[in-house]
Amino acid sequence: MWAAAASTSLVLPSGRTVKLAAFDMDGTLLNAQHTLSDASVRALRELSDAGIIVSLCTGRSSPAIEAHVERLALPQSLPCVVYNGALVMRCEAGSQSCEPIFTEPLSDDAVTRVLALAEQAGLVAQYYVGDEIYAVCKTDAHRALTRRYATLVGLDDAHTFVDSYDVARARGPPLKLLLMGDEVDETVELLNRGLPDGVAKVVRGSPPFFVEVLHPDVNKGLGLRRMCEACGIEPDECVVFGDGDNDIEYVQAAGLGIAMSNARDVLKAVADRETEFSNDDDGVAIELRRLGLIS
Repeated sequence: MWAAAASTSLVLPSGRTVKLAAFDMDGTLLNAQHTLSDASVRALRELSDAGIIVSLCTGRSSPAIEAHVERLALPQSLPCVVYNGALVMRCEAGSQSCEPIFTEPLSDDAVTRVLALAEQAGLVAQYYVGDEIYAVCKTDAHRALTRRYATLVGLDDAHTFVDSYDVARARGPPLKLLLMGDEVDETVELLNRGLPDGVAKVVRGSPPFFVEVLHPDVNKGLGLRRMCEACGIEPDECVVFGDGDNDIEYVQAAGLGIAMSNARDVLKAVADRETEFSNDDDGVAIELRRLGLIS
């Protein structure tokens, strides 16, 4: 059951009060070690105790947020947008079970085209289906990149290594594909040039060593809207925090969209507000206090 909205002195630009606070993870809620600080945990628990719905909205997969959900140990149900909006789910308080609310995988045509471009460019692709990440590694550099990603999301056994993506495709369509390499802007250009309009959405990753490919109708802004509908609230009753390119639509959809001080300039340009402090200096917790949402 969702919590009742808390009483707060903060009035959003829409004239409404805050019913939900949503947080991107890497570069926003998590520090440079990709962990939750004690201050962040206290801040989010205080929000939840006060009756404001707390949500995680991230490009990460559902397994890659489990440890953080467990550490937060919130008293209320935790709605989450994962895979940049390709999956919206609800995690019950005191339970490791999460109920899917909405899914939007890539089309078969998009998968074929993206994997062909990755092969052409010598890039390793990660194929997300179910709770598995499939990867075909042909070089030592590919293996190193998958290890780097596993370290980023805190999952030692993140990958299922296969000789062909046919194994992954037999499991079903992916919620996203992720291409890894050191020249991330070149990868974005390769995909934008090589994919027909309307086939897929290309998102520059954060940190910048990967590029995510999603269904063209998927983004975190639509994920936020679908989550709000499930919660029975409006997007303009939300405060959200982010730092990357994938947070643009999400920040624009909210009643108050906040960019971290360490955010990309493209996000700061569309945000309503910017934190004074970065994700490494408990910028989220400090901003929540300045907004009057926590004491």
